Parts: sequence; C-alpha cells; structure tokens
Amino acid sequence: MKKLTVFIFLMVAAFNGFAQETSNGYAETKPVAVQLNRTPAALGISQKTMDRLKTITNPPTNLALFAVDRRQDGDKANSDVIMIISLDQQSGKIKMSSIMRDTYVDIEGHGKDKINAAYSLGGPQLAIKTINQNFDMDIKDYVNVDFYSAAKIVDALGGVEVNVKQAELEFLNNYLNELAIYDKIPAIHVKNAGLQNLSGRQTVAYTRIRAVGNGDWERTERQRSVLVALFNKMKNAGPEKFPVLASQVLPNLETSMASFTLMSFAGAILNAKNKEIDQARFPLDGQSAGKKINNIWYLTTDVKVTTNSIHNFIYKNIKPVSK
Repeated sequence: MKKLTVFIFLMVAAFNGFAQETSNGYAETKPVAVQLNRTPAALGISQKTMDRLKTITNPPTNLALFAVDRRQDGDKANSDVIMIISLDQQSGKIKMSSIMRDTYVDIEGHGKDKINAAYSLGGPQLAIKTINQNFDMDIKDYVNVDFYSAAKIVDALGGVEVNVKQAELEFLNNYLNELAIYDKIPAIHVKNAGLQNLSGRQTVAYTRIRAVGNGDWERTERQRSVLVALFNKMKNAGPEKFPVLASQVLPNLETSMASFTLMSFAGAILNAKNKEIDQARFPLDGQSAGKKINNIWYLTTDVKVTTNSIHNFIYKNIKPVSK
C-alpha cells in the first residue's frame, strides 16, 4: 500500500501536545501504540553497528516508516512502502530513504525473500530487524498506516496538490474503482491531467501506480513527492490548526514511539530552520538487477554495496548517483 502519508504523521505527532490540552476543549487523542522488544538482538542491531555509531558525532535518529497493504483489521499484509526517515537532531535536517519493496534480502527464520514480506511474516518487529540486519542500521522505532488510514490523514489536511500525468489517469482511476469496492462508496474519478488537489483516496491511488513510467522505481518517487507536499502543507498550516488536525490524524497512526519521543521527534522537524528534505532510493540502478528465482521476480543487489550507499547518504551527506 502506498501509504504516502508517512511523513505527515511525524509532524502531526507534535500536535499531540495540543490535543491533550483538555482544558482547551480538546479530548485526548493518541496513535495506536505497539510495544517492541527493544533489546539490540531483537531489533537486529549488531555490536559492529553500535561501535560504529560511537565514532560518529551526533548521529541522526533513524525511524522506519511502513505502509501496509491491509484492507481489514487483522489482515497480515506486506509493507508496500518502506522508508528510513533520518533526522539530524541539531540542524533539523531530514532525509528520506526509500527501500525498494522487491529487494531480495535475508529475513531471519524465513530465508531469502522480498524485503516487504518481513512485515507480514513477523510484523513491525521483524520488519525493523530485517532492515537493521541487512543494512547495518540502528532503527528502534517505526510508524505505520494502512490503506484507509492513509486516505483519512490526507483528507484531514485538506488533500494534497499533485501533478498527474496523462498516462497515469487510467491507472489512478482503476485503483479508485478497486477502493470503491472495499469502501462501498462510489469512486470519484480524476478527470483531467495536470496540477490539482487530490482527496485522500485519490492520493493513495496515485501513489500505488506502477504500470506507467519506470515501474516501482517511479512509484517510490511518487510516494516521496506526496510526502514532501504533505510535510510542506503542514508546515504552513499554523499552530492554531494543530489540535484539530491532531484529533483527525493521530488515531490513524500505529507507532512504537512513546508520546514524549514522538513529540520530540516531530517538534524538531516542525521547528527546523532547514526546510529542504533530501531524498534517495535504494538499491541504486547500477547496484541492482531484476532476476527470476523459482519463477518469482526479485530485485537483487550486493547488500554490502547497497549498505555502503545508504550509509554514505544518511551519515556522510553523500547524495547517491545512479550509474
């Protein structure tokens, strides 16, 4: 599921402080809390990774953002959106790293598979562990939304402006028809190409498109562009709107972050002087190749090489260049 909404949740988390001010007439509202086993072994954080981070002055805080293809409560679903959000706590600089969902990796206890399968096989605990183990990361927390929650979050922000290409229209509307079946609500189609404000369902459908352009590669670009647009919209919303937005957004989030941590993380982003968001997608084109294994298509890569590229981007500010 293209839970494009990812970033917005973090910002919106800052609104939690406002939403809890019941004296102002707002009822307390919180995201869905999920407890993780936080030992390094359970999270897949190796001693090598911990030792390396000790050599870095003020390393960024890394958070996993998932969006699952879950239509009903209780569904075991793959994480069709996998991102690492990295925040420099001092400067407020933000980086978004998309991990291609078909990347062929080791999933503990299940052998090699697509990285998006980890979520359905073992929930957020295994999904985080899989990222950490394969790419030597130190992720300890996550935020997740499903199909319907994403649409609600976008609607809470009044939609988002998207430049829809003519070639994307048919596929966007096909996904809206699919959503209408589950919602039992008639689909509201996007009639024309061009820059326009999309509703929650329309935005989710847009980020699911993969049959035009450069397939899944371009789909991750759509996801990141929507998140950036939502982020900027929230930045400009003004603090007076935070409580209302919080009451509509926070209940649609699932997270392992404690309220204080969530607010601290979001507050750092909202107050950041550096407004730009650096974006990247891994593995890089020149470091990966599609391959059929047992008649299933995977995106294969040299994990060590891709790990180095991810670390260069997150820790050394070296923007990747596809070869």
